[in-house]
Amino acid sequence: MVVCLLTAVAALGGVGAAQSAISSADKAYGKKVTICHKGKNTISIAKAAWPAHQRHGDTLGTCASKAAKAKKAKAAKAAKAKAAKIKAAKIKAAKAKAAKAKAEEAKAAATEKKQDKSPEKAENPGKGKGKGGKG
Repeated sequence: MVVCLLTAVAALGGVGAAQSAISSADKAYGKKVTICHKGKNTISIAKAAWPAHQRHGDTLGTCASKAAKAKKAKAAKAAKAKAAKIKAAKIKAAKAKAAKAKAEEAKAAATEKKQDKSPEKAENPGKGKGKGGKG
């Protein structure tokens, strides 16, 4: 019976020793961070290893959160492009309207100028052979 009790205490001591070894390993390596590794796998690494992973393009957070951020960025980019397209269309319409108004102004001015050059019959009867001419 003493042997069984001694084995049980040793076993419990072994578990405690194993737990303290794990806990001291955590303290030696620092806390872990979750990253999206190569855009494919979500892994947990020691904080100290983060700079090396960051250099080759890994990102903080899960790969699912990276995909969500990418989707949000893509939607924002599409909205910005749409707004720019609408703005360009408005500018184009305004330019066309201004050009049309300018053309109408030029046409009106030309018509007015033409009317100024043509003599009116009442003021200048002319020298034709019509009724009332010297024939």
